[in-house]
Amino acid sequence: MSRILSILLMGFGGYFLFKRRFRVLNVILGNPMARRFAVRAFMSIPGVKNKVIGSVFPQGPKPI
Repeated sequence: MSRILSILLMGFGGYFLFKRRFRVLNVILGNPMARRFAVRAFMSIPGVKNKVIGSVFPQGPKPI
């Protein structure tokens, strides 16, 4: 009985977090230390840093 209750509570918690995922992200990333950690973790993914830097600072000839 306890196992079923815990599974139901976990399911309800997951549904609640999914429905309010953007609000939860705003609360978490509102903390400067957590935001710094998230950006550092995201930029450590291979290829992401090059793509972001390439879109911010494009290389090549400038159009006239």
